[in-house]
Parts: sequence; C-alpha cells; structure tokens
Amino acid sequence: MDTTLLLVAAASLVALSLAGRLLVAVQQGWRPGARWLGPPRLVGPGLRVMARAQLSPQHSLHIVDTGDAVLLISCSPKGTRVLDRRTARDVPPGLAVGARAR
Repeated sequence: MDTTLLLVAAASLVALSLAGRLLVAVQQGWRPGARWLGPPRLVGPGLRVMARAQLSPQHSLHIVDTGDAVLLISCSPKGTRVLDRRTARDVPPGLAVGARAR
C-alpha cells in the first residue's frame, strides 16, 4: 500500500511540474508548433523570412520574400516600417539563395 501511494505521489509531482512549466512557457509567448531555434522561416501564406539581423534587444531588420517582391522591414518599439521594396528581379544574387544574417 505504501509503494502504491509513493508511486501516485511521484507521478502527481511530475505531472504538476510539467503543467507548471507549460503554463510559464505559454505566458512567455510560446505557442504549440513554434520552432525552438531561429526565426520561423514561413511567416504566412507566400511569405518567407530570408534574413534577420538583431541590432539591439529591441531593434531588428528583416528581409522578407512575398513571392513577387522582397521587403526590408525594420522593427522597433516605435513600430514596424518597410524601408525598401524590390521586385524579385532586383534582388542581389546572395540574398536570392536565402542567406541568413546573425
């Protein structure tokens, strides 16, 4: 009887710790299906992140391929802006391959 009670208590402790970790992860912005390493490559239908540069903890640049155009996007606490827009023909060959900035 004591062994059964000990096993149930251990299983309950493990389940509670996993549930607590999941709650913390969801509150910090994790969502099911999210990638663990690097930025997501597919942003939405027809969108692909080609490169990303983290300039500071709150500022970053993104190069996004929309299929018919390539956008240079800046993100900051003040908002998001499209800095440049080029057609797929005007993109330098190094970026067309999907080069990724660190």
